[in-house]
Amino acid sequence: MNQANIQRYQEIQQLAYQAVTEARSKLKVGMTEIEAAQLVDDFFLSKGHDLFFHRAFAWFGDRTAFKGFKRPEESLDLGNAFMPSNKKLEDNMAVILDVAPSVEGHAVDIGYSFFFGDNLSHHEARVLLKKFRELILRQAQERKPISHIYQSVEKLITDEGFNNCHDLYPLGVLGHRIGKLPFLGLPKLNLRRFAPQSYAYLAKEALFGSTVMKANESRPLSQGLWAIEPHFGNSEFGVKFEEILVVERDRVYWLDDNLPHITEV
Repeated sequence: MNQANIQRYQEIQQLAYQAVTEARSKLKVGMTEIEAAQLVDDFFLSKGHDLFFHRAFAWFGDRTAFKGFKRPEESLDLGNAFMPSNKKLEDNMAVILDVAPSVEGHAVDIGYSFFFGDNLSHHEARVLLKKFRELILRQAQERKPISHIYQSVEKLITDEGFNNCHDLYPLGVLGHRIGKLPFLGLPKLNLRRFAPQSYAYLAKEALFGSTVMKANESRPLSQGLWAIEPHFGNSEFGVKFEEILVVERDRVYWLDDNLPHITEV
């Protein structure tokens, strides 16, 4: 991937973080998760970007820790718990916004945690995200197997007194490859918040080896762009980040170091 292409993904990732931080500024007590997610989607739609790898998710309160959730493949409701709900925002409540826009087919996937109010424990958990970021980068640079990275993240979560939340994502993944969506001429439908192009991308990626960061994956990260999303929590709240890690033949680095979970804490 050439430098111009890398820069384009960086610009789109910055745009995605602009969307969630602007949505944060518009949140009001009584708004639902559905309304919060729509704020994020509307940011892109207003700019003429109507294709998403996935539309926005919003979680409030203990739902940020996926309390009572199950993996979609293990649930009779196929993951309905993850969908934005009618839960209303209250003062002093944790929030996570997660969205994956596609601009000219270039898709990114980001997640943003914050507290609607002021909470020292939540702030300390957000500060802890930096430690996960450093750990993942270092081990990826050392070309450690995905299973080793996953287990190291799991150990850090446990050592810090939290529970693993990303284990409840589909297939229990810590991250996944992201990139250019195919079939841009297809209708831009919303199928459980994912576009047909997204399902086509995932099917294509599945044909070429390791595309997700699972606990039992013995290979190192392959070359390309990886959306990585450590997510942990307790009985009251969860926190996460999601951003792109660039894996090249002779270099591994985060796409951008100027992101809210770095600059706000």
